[in-house]
Amino acid sequence: MGKIFVKNDMAIVTDGCGDITLEEARDRSICVLETHITLGDGTLTDSEHFTARDFWDSLFENTEVLPKTALVTPGRFLDCYKQAAEAGAKHILAIIMSSALSGGYDAACQAAEQSPVPTTVIDSRAVTRGTAIQVLAAADLRDAGVPFDDIVAQVTAVRDSMHIDFLVDNLEFLVRGGRAGKSAQMLASVLNIKPVLRVFEDGSIDAYKKCRGTKKAMAELAKRAVEDTPGEGWHYSLAITSKPELEAVANEALGHAGFKASYDGPFQVGIIVGIYCGPGTVAVLTYRLPCLP
Repeated sequence: MGKIFVKNDMAIVTDGCGDITLEEARDRSICVLETHITLGDGTLTDSEHFTARDFWDSLFENTEVLPKTALVTPGRFLDCYKQAAEAGAKHILAIIMSSALSGGYDAACQAAEQSPVPTTVIDSRAVTRGTAIQVLAAADLRDAGVPFDDIVAQVTAVRDSMHIDFLVDNLEFLVRGGRAGKSAQMLASVLNIKPVLRVFEDGSIDAYKKCRGTKKAMAELAKRAVEDTPGEGWHYSLAITSKPELEAVANEALGHAGFKASYDGPFQVGIIVGIYCGPGTVAVLTYRLPCLP
């Protein structure tokens, strides 16, 4: 289990899907329940010891056998809540990967019913950096001394403002993960089709546009980012799997589209999402952040 942190009488808990690093968790006093991982050769490890970089390095060495991940169980969540209470937490806030894509949210809620202190669980309706942005916003608010109920309300507002659109280089990994059919993969390969996908309001993922070639797909991502961010006060991040050069390509497309949001930087996607989207994936996340006192 990840290290238990309590600050201002509050513990912030999340799962490994947010790809928050050990250093980030320590520096921001965030409790991260690592994901258990079974490597292709049967070796057991977890997201604390098998990092995003480890995953992508291993993937390029062998794409035939992918690692497998296991959900955080209600028992592990409850152990975390109990340890947080013993460390002095009077409130616990758990922010978890989209319930439409994983059972982690239900597990966290089951454990919350038995928690020794009041525990609120937020369905982030997001994956990877989308979850992390909400977790980090909660840490900022806690550190600023904002009351617990206001933290929950403001993190929920961040979630509800968020849009996540992404494109995959090909459909191979979505097919292997059961998220797309083989016929769709063959058609996309032959026609150089790049699907543009969205994480919808309920946290589910589906394609909404099919573009011929990466350049057109990037332009579609940029167009949607502009449409999603009317007015002032918007931020954005780029979530990238394995090709850091895509940061410049995506930012160029956003610039050509007249996108004006404040850039919070790139982020590398880890194993939990990476095994489904594969190399060459890039996502644009847009959102509003809370105003700190």
